[in-house]
Amino acid sequence: MPVYNHGKRWREKRGGRDRRDLLFGKYRLLGKAGSGGTGTVWLAVHIGLEEYRAIKCVSKAQVDYETFRREALILKELRHPGIPLVYDLEEDEEHFYLIEEYLEGHSLYALIRDQGTLQDAEAIRYGLQICSLVEYMHSACDPPILHLDLQPNNLMICGGTVRLIDFDHASAGRAADRLGRYGTVGCAAPEQYDPDRTLDPRTDIYAIGAVLRFMLQGTLRTEDGQPYPLSKPLADIISRCMEKDMEKRYSTAGEAAEALQRLLAGEKPEKDKKEPPSLTVVFAGSRPGAGTTHLAFGLCRWLDRKGIWALYEEKNRSMAVRTMAESLRARPDKRGIYRMKGCWMRPWYGPGAKLPEAKGFAVILKDFGLEWKEAARVLKDENTVFVGCAAASPWEGDRAGRMLDELKEGKGGGQRILVFRCGAEGFLKRTWLRKALSGCPEGVSVFCSPEYRDPFRPGHQEDFLQAVWKRIERSLPLRQEKRRWFDWWRR
Repeated sequence: MPVYNHGKRWREKRGGRDRRDLLFGKYRLLGKAGSGGTGTVWLAVHIGLEEYRAIKCVSKAQVDYETFRREALILKELRHPGIPLVYDLEEDEEHFYLIEEYLEGHSLYALIRDQGTLQDAEAIRYGLQICSLVEYMHSACDPPILHLDLQPNNLMICGGTVRLIDFDHASAGRAADRLGRYGTVGCAAPEQYDPDRTLDPRTDIYAIGAVLRFMLQGTLRTEDGQPYPLSKPLADIISRCMEKDMEKRYSTAGEAAEALQRLLAGEKPEKDKKEPPSLTVVFAGSRPGAGTTHLAFGLCRWLDRKGIWALYEEKNRSMAVRTMAESLRARPDKRGIYRMKGCWMRPWYGPGAKLPEAKGFAVILKDFGLEWKEAARVLKDENTVFVGCAAASPWEGDRAGRMLDELKEGKGGGQRILVFRCGAEGFLKRTWLRKALSGCPEGVSVFCSPEYRDPFRPGHQEDFLQAVWKRIERSLPLRQEKRRWFDWWRR
């Protein structure tokens, strides 16, 4: 059952008034957090402890007490940071209630749906956490506990940590063979469809392979083909997990984890191979609201979807990245870099901060905000591109022109691009704009951006971002070197 969402605080009204009834004298329901085939999950607060709880409510007409109690007992036996705690089991005349730890995050399904497929290394790291969870379940008790419904909706990503939920169909050992078979299409192993076959830990390993494939290709359907090609080592691991013959799969989740760990360790480039230089794209805006950060975020996410490693660097004091990190409860790595909304981001740490060099990125997007004079000072390298942002108003033309005049100080050979935000059709032909830009440096490319609210989600801005990127690409070396650059950086 998909549950617990997602960085929000709910209030729900019922009968024209706030629903503030106390459940069992101590839980105040705040709103619905999710629902599934077997019941509903409510967000509640324990009025004594002032802590959030997730309360799973299942109708007695849908499930018998022993089935519901089995899930509670299984969870009670498990003590792992990736498995929610069970606090209580209650019932009334119509429902059973399972009171659990509240998890704040997003399902893996929602993450891929909203942000796109993951890079190999990130998928492997999540895969290692999933293997650890499954290995713990299989070894915590005797007989082993089988989850039997390991799928993207039942895996929560909470601040970079994978949490496993919904143990409706989990069973211990041979009990799995006596219960009705269940599985999610695309994740369920073949033996789950055959009542005459025995289920064992390798049944969950099949699902690990399916989840890995979903993170990398965005689908659970084999008939969809391969929308994104897999690297051969990863494809081999997934294929072994998903062998139709159980005997050919990894025997344990720990064995699958070892294969993933070896692959992760082996992904580092050989020391004798020289990493090509990153392409630096410098962003600056003519005024607040010109859309500088919006465009930089959008291009960063677009590049990520195209398989190009890109880093957004905040070179201004807007604190946009830190604010987003606090909202999503994200944590930086040792380089001070966050992974959020499908993008790598490094916030402004101040001029005195000493941080490791951000190696390993094909493109570095530096957002100087309104500091376009400061931005001009870094335009010295041939692999540096400038993107200026301005609002689409008649009184903005002179300001945009002055900004571009400042760029004459930049001695680099990179492209110069000017983007007007939300200009109407035919905007670029207007007389006042041509006059304002007449004194700009030669070779400046002018674009008109469509309006799009969320820079992290695909939309009608895709063609615009592609056109901007095509112009940026001109700063790369000649064709032969460009091909080598892409071969190196494209994951």
